[in-house]
Amino acid sequence: MIVAARTNPKLRRAGLAGVLAGVLLAAGCTSGGGSGSGGPSSEPTTGSPATAQPLQVQLVTVAKVPPGGPNARRAARQAAPGLERFLDRYLTAAYVDAAGGEGGWDRLIGLFDRPVRASARKQLDALSLGADAAEVSAVRPSRASARAVVLYGTQRPAAATVRLAFDGTADTAKGSGRVHLRSVLQLLATGDGWRIAAFDSRTGTPK
Repeated sequence: MIVAARTNPKLRRAGLAGVLAGVLLAAGCTSGGGSGSGGPSSEPTTGSPATAQPLQVQLVTVAKVPPGGPNARRAARQAAPGLERFLDRYLTAAYVDAAGGEGGWDRLIGLFDRPVRASARKQLDALSLGADAAEVSAVRPSRASARAVVLYGTQRPAAATVRLAFDGTADTAKGSGRVHLRSVLQLLATGDGWRIAAFDSRTGTPK
């Protein structure tokens, strides 16, 4: 049974690695991937920078539960808050707090599962502001939306596929330009919360 919910959750460990593998195959995603530049696009905006709006992820959550498992609607509501917090942390580390390039990328890389951290670090331009972060003084979010399909074990979340979209404006000394992110993230529920186990991510102007 599949039910969508626009409310939220907290997750706990579900040791179902086999289930995650099924999610990865179903989604057609692999670790790594992506292309483009995380910096401002060649479409500058005009006028003085507006007051930055707070980052707010608009999340729709769908739960897939096994026969005899928890109520799907309740499961979707349970999973949503933790996912929303995780995505907020991701976009904050990748864009909002990355401006200026002084904080490094440890916070962002820490959101990835250990086996894919090296790959994520090599592909920062497809996951974040990347190499252009030092030239950006501020990022003003305009859109952050996501749709998550959460796969439950007997009682708890085990894995999730998240389609994430982010649009914003990056301010630099030479002016302002648009930044974009389109990602499919494969998440694994661990004892420490969600971790990104695989990804397909692109920055730059959406096609």
